[in-house]
Amino acid sequence: MASNSRRDAPLGSGHTIRQASAEDIPSVLWMIQLFAEHRNEPCALKIGEKELLRDGFGEEKYFHLLVAELNSDPQESTSPPDLRSSKMVKNERLVGYALYFFNYSTWEGRVLFLEDLFVRQQYRNTGFGTALMRECAKVAKTKDCQRMVWQVLDSNTKAFDLYERIGGKCLREWLTIRMDKKEMEKFIFSSE
Repeated sequence: MASNSRRDAPLGSGHTIRQASAEDIPSVLWMIQLFAEHRNEPCALKIGEKELLRDGFGEEKYFHLLVAELNSDPQESTSPPDLRSSKMVKNERLVGYALYFFNYSTWEGRVLFLEDLFVRQQYRNTGFGTALMRECAKVAKTKDCQRMVWQVLDSNTKAFDLYERIGGKCLREWLTIRMDKKEMEKFIFSSE
């Protein structure tokens, strides 16, 4: 998750944190690509608009999406050149997103899992990350979740600082185990 290094300043009333609509998907996909580039994995993105629309707005919903939006159009000087030239991006006012889904703990019940939190570079350190996190916490409370969970790279000390400040606890004794599609297929047909 991309985050900032210092205490976020109050945003005031110049922004909105809201549930995304299907019309936001081109802009969100562009920010997901920016996130991949931020993580030095520009070729890692394997999904497109079709998958995001199907999985977030289709009959069966696999994720939910919040967006941070400026209430007025950004000034010329704050819009990066690549945003203006991109055919994929439709809404320059979107400055960040939080993608989450619900999980279940056999010991505690409902859990909100925050998969991604991203704020565009020029809007970091302005409170958007904290505002998105706060809205996720509100959703978790409304849905009677017992906890909110997210992951952070161990090298992202800026994010650790923010998360600890807002009450997050790093569970160093728990390690993430992942099995990719290729390994799943091998396992399904193995004798293990």
